[in-house]
Amino acid sequence: MDGFSGNSGVIVLAATNRPDVLDSALLRPGRFDRQVTVDRPDVAGRVKILQVHSRGKALAKDVDFEKIARRTPGFTGADLQNLMNEAAILAARRDLKEISKDEISDALERIIAGPEKKNAVVSDEKKKLVAYHEAGHALVGALMPEYDPVAKISIIPRGQAGGLTFFAPSEERLESGLYSRSYLENQMAVALGGRLQKR
Repeated sequence: MDGFSGNSGVIVLAATNRPDVLDSALLRPGRFDRQVTVDRPDVAGRVKILQVHSRGKALAKDVDFEKIARRTPGFTGADLQNLMNEAAILAARRDLKEISKDEISDALERIIAGPEKKNAVVSDEKKKLVAYHEAGHALVGALMPEYDPVAKISIIPRGQAGGLTFFAPSEERLESGLYSRSYLENQMAVALGGRLQKR
């Protein structure tokens, strides 16, 4: 990055989330010629990040960073910071002195699926249909060989969804980004599993 005169002892660092839009002139030797890729954190990394972002926040004894880290595959440091902040906001709204696993779980659902539709009037019949629908996803997932285990089922309407079934994919599968044909076929079967309730 030298101009007309040299600058010794100076190292210039830059960061981007969009390396695909960088001008190739910036990446020539002598400029930004070294690239360091920072991947999303694994479970151990997420535990450490959660510990950092929970400093100064009162936590209940039931908060388990390992469990939270396992429920947040693919989350970045900023995502985990947002999770802890959302959980703190929920605890404050509920007049609690500490953040418990319930606030963290609710904050996670809010981040993944959107806010709860508190004003939605859902009849008992619709709740029953949504429960059957979500149970269909979970049942098909449980019956598929080598598929992800069910983490949680909810019939609380959020965003565009009447309910949600959360699966817990393995860290290895997420890190590799490689999916076998049978796994992808299982995913399609699970997606259609909610239709079982119509039969």
